Amino acid sequence: MGYENQNSKRENAFRKVYDNESFKNVLEHRENLAGFPFLVDVELTNHCNLKCIFCGQQTMERTKGFMNEKIFKKIVDECSKYDTPIRLIRWGEPFMHQKIIEFCKYVKEKGLLLHITTNGLMVKEEQILEIINLEVDSIIFSFQGVTKEEYQLMRNNQLYDKLKKNIFKFVELRGNKLKPFIHISTTVTNESAKQIKEFKEYWRDKVDSIDIGKTNLLYLSANQIKSFGLTNKLESLKEKETIQKVYRPCTEVYRKLSVNWDGKVSACCGDFDDFLIVGDINKSSLENIWNNSEELKIFRKLLDKNKHKCLTLCSKCYWPYEEFG
Repeated sequence: MGYENQNSKRENAFRKVYDNESFKNVLEHRENLAGFPFLVDVELTNHCNLKCIFCGQQTMERTKGFMNEKIFKKIVDECSKYDTPIRLIRWGEPFMHQKIIEFCKYVKEKGLLLHITTNGLMVKEEQILEIINLEVDSIIFSFQGVTKEEYQLMRNNQLYDKLKKNIFKFVELRGNKLKPFIHISTTVTNESAKQIKEFKEYWRDKVDSIDIGKTNLLYLSANQIKSFGLTNKLESLKEKETIQKVYRPCTEVYRKLSVNWDGKVSACCGDFDDFLIVGDINKSSLENIWNNSEELKIFRKLLDKNKHKCLTLCSKCYWPYEEFG
């Protein structure tokens, strides 16, 4: 379920990518796929300030760390050759990286579109001002659920009001400036239509867009979580889960690459524990990985044939926006 504030004078600069015919219908054009990804997702860190009960962070075994300047600049420099947008997203909170503003500045100096996804709890006022002044193109504040109670349950914290306060501060400081385009994104389990409507009505004139999907609780099983309390919460939530468990053709492997903090490259932005590694930017280029990675070719073939069950991560992947569109 997507909503954009029709009263806003702002446009999402990333629409030029998302609305592009080749991007939207990439599976129809896969035989003549572009020589470089449409987007590159960058994980500044896989450290996170939260312990959400449904998140891969609960079982992540790969080493945690922060992307260094050399790797980041290599990514940006290569993307600049193809005018490819960069999204700071994935399996950590980007505002935990001490150089996030410096890195944002480097991307914008190269003239690239830049997006940030954040849980919204660590951003400081001076960073908000920097992001606005740098004209970062878009930012998503990630909620969970559509009520304070559901957020606090799923996010495993009591910080709902702090998140709201930070969003309001962002909107206030942005004032009449056109950037960044401010989104709110959330997913629900079995919240009612009334609750979803009330959430949309509350936020519709405060931010530029709202996305609501269904929460996928299947990535973690009870025996993967070390906390007895969290295990009970997760298992009780699974009884209410309403996401449609249907596999659909995968566009992810034809649209973008995702770079971990250490330079390893994954075929999927949802890869929290190196299930779908297709290369390493320390040893190769994104262009070479995109076109020549044998692993990526295999993943594409399997998913083209709807063989999701052959791949650990893909076997539990269901489209969260199927019902809402």
